[in-house]
Amino acid sequence: MKISRDRLEEIKNFHETFTDPECPPLTDEQLKKLKPCHLVNRDIWKPKKEVLSIRIDADVLASLKNSGAGWQTRVNDYLRRGVASGQL
Repeated sequence: MKISRDRLEEIKNFHETFTDPECPPLTDEQLKKLKPCHLVNRDIWKPKKEVLSIRIDADVLASLKNSGAGWQTRVNDYLRRGVASGQL
């Protein structure tokens, strides 16, 4: 679902006014330390896996397989980072 430009502008300009002494706002330093849960503890967050058939150049596939055990997991991690960074 796409967010309209007006709504995106509204979100950008939102200023939190809620204060709760038991839940203070996070500092910039604390925010920098936050990581997605799938990077912190994979036992807690396990996405559903799909089986697929894909065509990959033979030399690329050979290189991946030659990188050792876990190459499919590494391919998934490469793709996840690309999606998370907006490159894919």
